[in-house]
Amino acid sequence: MADENTEQTEKLEELFDAEKTDAAADAARAETGAAHADGSFGGTLPEAEPAWLAGRGIASPERTTPRVRWAGIIWGLVFAAAGGFALWTLVAPERQAAFSDWVLTLDNGGWAVAAAFALGALLLLLGLIQGLKAASRRAGE
Repeated sequence: MADENTEQTEKLEELFDAEKTDAAADAARAETGAAHADGSFGGTLPEAEPAWLAGRGIASPERTTPRVRWAGIIWGLVFAAAGGFALWTLVAPERQAAFSDWVLTLDNGGWAVAAAFALGALLLLLGLIQGLKAASRRAGE
């Protein structure tokens, strides 16, 4: 059985020329900078631009300033204001009672006005965010 395995291994080594394959793999690892089988590292670092992009005329846009994340700034301000209002309302018992009385006395029309106000505020915020993004793009060009 061992003789059969040895014979098959020898035939496979002849067929695939294992020594040349190992040498070619070592050369490829040295070119790409990959680690060798023993864990050592050798070769050069890869280029910054991928080879498939080289020479295609695709230029990455150059940014001179960091991108401003307006949505995060605006929503952070909105949540900070909402938290500040909630804290201001809940700290004093008389403001807490006045707010709860106001909410409990709202009828259907009052809730409709509050919903319309909330929707309008949301649309205003989204428009403000888009306007600031467009203005910063124009200023960056």
